[in-house]
Amino acid sequence: MPEAHEQKIEISKKQRVMLSRALSKLGLCSRQEAVRAIRAGRVSVNGKVARDTLYWITLGEDRIQLDGNAVTNTQSLRYFMLHKPPGYVTTRRDEFKRPTVFDLMPMAQTALGKSSSRRDWLFPVGRLDCDSEGLLLFTNDGPLSDALAHPKSHVEKVYRVLLDRMPPEAGLRRLAQGLMLDDQLTLPAKIAHDPQAGNDNWLYLTIHEGRNRQVRRMFEAVGSNVMRLIRTRIGPLALDDLPAGQWRELTQPEVQALKRATGQRNNLTEHKRPQQ
Repeated sequence: MPEAHEQKIEISKKQRVMLSRALSKLGLCSRQEAVRAIRAGRVSVNGKVARDTLYWITLGEDRIQLDGNAVTNTQSLRYFMLHKPPGYVTTRRDEFKRPTVFDLMPMAQTALGKSSSRRDWLFPVGRLDCDSEGLLLFTNDGPLSDALAHPKSHVEKVYRVLLDRMPPEAGLRRLAQGLMLDDQLTLPAKIAHDPQAGNDNWLYLTIHEGRNRQVRRMFEAVGSNVMRLIRTRIGPLALDDLPAGQWRELTQPEVQALKRATGQRNNLTEHKRPQQ
C-alpha cells in the first residue's frame, strides 16, 4: 500500500477567498477542478449549494462541503507519477470515447479513499496531448499543482523531441531566445542535442511554462514538425526507467524536492503506512 502524506494547512480565521480558491488552497483539487465542481452543484456552503464560481467565503468560519463531505484544513495528500504512452488523453472522461490516462491508474484512484467523491480529488498536474508521452504527475495537492504549472515558479520541464528535420541555426537561436506564440513571447528555452541518439534529429528542450501544445508549436514556428515528444523531467523529478503505461507513488523526499523547487515550505509529515 502506498504511503500517504498528511498536511495541516494553516489558515487565518478571517481569511476571505473565493470558493474555488478555497478548495484549491485546502488541497482538494486544482482551481479548474474546483470551478467545474461548483458549476455542477457539488459544493455547498453553510448547508446551501453554491453554484457561483465567484462566491466569496471566510476560511475558518464558513462550513464547506464537497459531495456531502465536510472540507477541513487537514487533508491526506497523494502524489503519483505516470509514464503516459501515446494514444491517451489527459482528462477524466473523453467525449469521443478515447482512452484516458485514468484508465491506466485504477489503483491510484482507489488509493485516495473508497468513496467516488474522494477519488475525484485526484487530478493531473498540467497536460500532455494525446500523441505525446512521458512524465505526468497526479495529486490532490492544489497549491503544489498550481505552483508547478505557474511560469513564475521557474520549474523546468524537459522534453526529448524527435523532429522531421533539424531547424537552421537561426531557428535554434529563436527557440533559445523566445519567439512569438499567440501574440506573446515564449520564455527563453534551453536546447541540446541528444548525444546517445542514433538519429541526429533528436533534441532535448527545456522550458519553464506550459501553454497549449507549446513544444510542437514552437518547432513549427521554425520550420520543423515534431514526430515524437517525450517529457522526461519536471523540476527535480525524472521519469527514469518507469515503463510506459506504469505508475508509482512518489516518495516523501521526492515530494519535498518538488516543494523546494516551487519555493513552498516543506510542512509534510509522514503518515503511518496502513495495515495491509
